Amino acid sequence: MEKAAALLKALPSSKVCGSLDAAQAAASAAEEGKCWYIVQLGKSSLSEVHSALQQGCGHLGVVLVASQNPVSQLEVLRAMEYGGVYVASAELEKPGECLNEAATFTSGPSLVLLAEAAAIKGDERWTAFRYDPRREDQGGCAFVTDSIRVREEIQGFLSRESLLTLVAKKSLPSPNVGDAEAGALSEGLAAASKTVTILYSSDTGHAEECAKAVARQCRNGGYAGSAVRCATMDSFDVGALSSEPLVVFCVATAGKGEFCGNGRNFFQKLSDRSDLALNDLKYCIFGLGDSHYWGKGTEESKFNFAKPARDLDNLLEKMGAQRMMPTGFGDDQDVDQYHTGFAEWKGQLFSRLGVDKADAAGGGDDGPVKTDEQIKVETKQLRGSMKESLDDITTGQVPFQDTKLIKSHGSYQQDDRDLREERQKMGVENAFSFMIRVRLPGGYCTPEQWIAMDDICQNFANGTLKITTRQTWQVHGVLKRDVKNTMRAMNKACMDTVAACGDVCRNVLCTSRPDVCSKELHAEILHYTYDIHDHCLPRSGAYHEIFLMQGDEMAEKIQIMGSTPVEEEPLYGLTYLPRKFKVAVAIPPSNDVDLFAHCAGFIAIIENGKLLGFNVAVGGGLGFTHNNQKTHPRLADVIGFCKPGDAKYVCECILTVARDFGDRTGRKHARVKYTVEDYGPEWFKEQVEERLGFELEAAKPYTLEHRGDMHGWVQASDGTWSCGLLIPIGRVKESSRVCIRKIAELLKGEGGFRMTCNQSLVLENISEAKKGQVQQLLNEYKVMHNKETTVSGLRRNMVACVALPTCPLAFAEAERYLPTLVERLEAVADKCGIGQEDIVIRMTGCPNSCGRPSMAEIGFIGKAPGTYNMYLGADFVGKRLNTLYAESVNEDEIIKILTPMFAKYAGGRAKNESFGDFLVRQGIVKAMKDGRDWWTTPEV
Repeated sequence: MEKAAALLKALPSSKVCGSLDAAQAAASAAEEGKCWYIVQLGKSSLSEVHSALQQGCGHLGVVLVASQNPVSQLEVLRAMEYGGVYVASAELEKPGECLNEAATFTSGPSLVLLAEAAAIKGDERWTAFRYDPRREDQGGCAFVTDSIRVREEIQGFLSRESLLTLVAKKSLPSPNVGDAEAGALSEGLAAASKTVTILYSSDTGHAEECAKAVARQCRNGGYAGSAVRCATMDSFDVGALSSEPLVVFCVATAGKGEFCGNGRNFFQKLSDRSDLALNDLKYCIFGLGDSHYWGKGTEESKFNFAKPARDLDNLLEKMGAQRMMPTGFGDDQDVDQYHTGFAEWKGQLFSRLGVDKADAAGGGDDGPVKTDEQIKVETKQLRGSMKESLDDITTGQVPFQDTKLIKSHGSYQQDDRDLREERQKMGVENAFSFMIRVRLPGGYCTPEQWIAMDDICQNFANGTLKITTRQTWQVHGVLKRDVKNTMRAMNKACMDTVAACGDVCRNVLCTSRPDVCSKELHAEILHYTYDIHDHCLPRSGAYHEIFLMQGDEMAEKIQIMGSTPVEEEPLYGLTYLPRKFKVAVAIPPSNDVDLFAHCAGFIAIIENGKLLGFNVAVGGGLGFTHNNQKTHPRLADVIGFCKPGDAKYVCECILTVARDFGDRTGRKHARVKYTVEDYGPEWFKEQVEERLGFELEAAKPYTLEHRGDMHGWVQASDGTWSCGLLIPIGRVKESSRVCIRKIAELLKGEGGFRMTCNQSLVLENISEAKKGQVQQLLNEYKVMHNKETTVSGLRRNMVACVALPTCPLAFAEAERYLPTLVERLEAVADKCGIGQEDIVIRMTGCPNSCGRPSMAEIGFIGKAPGTYNMYLGADFVGKRLNTLYAESVNEDEIIKILTPMFAKYAGGRAKNESFGDFLVRQGIVKAMKDGRDWWTTPEV
């Protein structure tokens, strides 16, 4: 204190007073200089200081001295919100220019925090800064710091929109302000004295939504916008908790009772701070969990339910914090999931905060988060602010609304979850990147297009190509600055990403096996596949405007809604579809497209080598939510038959029925499968026929025998050859990438490539003259392509989604782990003598089921890292779902379960009996005859 007084007395025209009241009185009478008050930094002193600063006297100066660690700079930051106040933070022994600047600032009061060297020793987060409104008036930046790293709480404060608004209006009332205006301002300042901090930990976004709902209600209920802070737990400085009046926590559960990734560090740091006294902190907690996640009624479920919230509550209470109200819980088992518990808890909270009468429909810098339906309507046929967002180089991500919008253009924003914790420790944003998916109906491309995609993955992505279960490519790891260049490179190769994602008709699939029919017939069916796809494409020009157009000359040609005739979507309108719409075309006896997993399916009916038409199926889909019994997989129903030329119109009518009757109030119930389930297949058929103007014919007989890929060589009637390759999990990398690139260069101008729905590849239209060269390359690079090189029946039939580290929805590994599991299972199968038997095995990191695990003879769906639900008993051809056999199993448990089953199958199977059928016949699992029975306990 003495050191600070000596520094102030050395300043010109400065007076040091013994109390705050004396300093205020002296400042009111002063005509020049500053009247200073020096006070120890502490909770009790801050309220009086802020009240004095609000008076706006230009001759008042306050110095806060910090002598104990940890030192929180949050209260000093808040003084910036009063507008014309000079604010600084410096080391007591080395104050630099801040005291001289503070002494000469007469447009308003000055507040300086001086920290003793011992109090900030070793604190890497300490940031010396100066905030001088005069600099901004001169065209500079009001806030300056000499530190290389800026403390997280300061960086978060500066980035808030409330501060930008404040700077634009930074002025306190002048002496001649009228009473009414001064009264209004004083009310605003009184509201500003109320502060609440809302912190959340969330993986799926549910806890984040709860936190932002609280923030909106407080803002609309009388709290100043700048006094309501909403952020992740990990972004908050644990040391600043002691100076917080009230903190609201919304805490979700991950894994086995663990904190989510953006809250784990906060809890660990808080646990390590035994020196932190939180006696002045009031808090309340809302915890989210699933009381049946680890099995209904089990001790494990009871123990892990909302465990992070309960652990945080116990820790805060132990550290002396005051619980403002009982902890609330949201259970996914409730009828309305976590919303039921949240509604009860937030009602009590809002009443205690005095904001229960407010309408939270208004916005704020945290929301409200718009629904997908609102976003589609308000973004001018999928334009929104995408163009500007992608041009913003200050961040690697795009705003929330644009993360929704960019899906409609074939891309998803992702981040590397393996790096989250490390980057949070460094105080930098997540490692954001974009996945981009190509539109490729029927999975066909030319060698030239393959070469272009190989170049794209090398120049703009992570150096690999991913062949997906949607019969196309994805590239991963594209940085925001490269998104447009990636799209333009695809466009130069006559490809795009239109309708590859989003609430539209997605990439239309077609059987890829060249051995199911003649080459000519296959080409005819592929032609109708293209017809269906092209007929249902969205017509918006937004994609070309956002990603392809460049330069001033092209800018003049871009049509922007409002300045040109209104653009219309003939099929989709402004709202597009309630959810994605997936279509597949199957050529019996192959069901490699998993036709019954699709919203609409067309089964080619061939008689005497001629295409008669298509059987039509509707209402398939596999995604669901763990333990949410309102959601379930469903296989499509065959509702009739149509002529080949009518297929595109039938698809249009199925699409428009989904558009008009699909559930737009909840996306988890919006897929076509639920519309068919709710109204019935017969009603759905009547709606389609009414729009068609004629009735569908009765479905014709067909036979499905398999759904795997062809491996090895087959010759067509025109003498050309095709060769099926096995690309494990669809990841084209390393030697296989080099090999296929060389084959593409060899086949330029004559060959073809067709991706499969099992994540592999067929080389097509290879002349006899080049067959040997292709074979030589396959041998040289050891690319799997026949029974000998594909190793096992399990390996030939394994499918997995990408999952970790880039998919934000994944609970567990899939692509990176399934080959390891299969390797262990191969050893068991070989020992049992069934190593070459084809068994369909699939794995996904979450129940959204991109890898279609619900139709696998052995299916795994992630629940937590290293933990999966295990499903058994689907049939080999894709006409029956599997059944839950074991919950929350790890690798060793999986091996233990399947080892005796493989042995029984080896010794007790009937002739040509598949593994899934064997399990059902033996009563090991119950046959899942209908998706609505998905949650029924298996009868075993």
